[in-house]
Amino acid sequence: MLDIKIWLETTGMKVAEERFLKPPALPYIVFLEEIDVSGADYKNCIADRNISIELYSNKINREAESKIENLLNEKSISYKRGRAWIETEMFFQTVYDFQLIEKL
Repeated sequence: MLDIKIWLETTGMKVAEERFLKPPALPYIVFLEEIDVSGADYKNCIADRNISIELYSNKINREAESKIENLLNEKSISYKRGRAWIETEMFFQTVYDFQLIEKL
């Protein structure tokens, strides 16, 4: 099973699951994961993982986005990307949503 946190740390940016208690300097990454485990014959054998990677930066940071996109492309992971300006925080949020189906 792919360890998302360790995988994302290869970008060189700070990474946390769900949230940082005290956010580091921008840019940084937060990821969220939902897992649905199922199977057959009384045995769980498939993990369906819905993952969101959130990149936070004070500007549209194409270099940081490229690092994340290169990781996704290396693993041939299809993804959707969206971007929003978070007015209350005064920074950009770039979100990558994808699904991994893994055999346990």
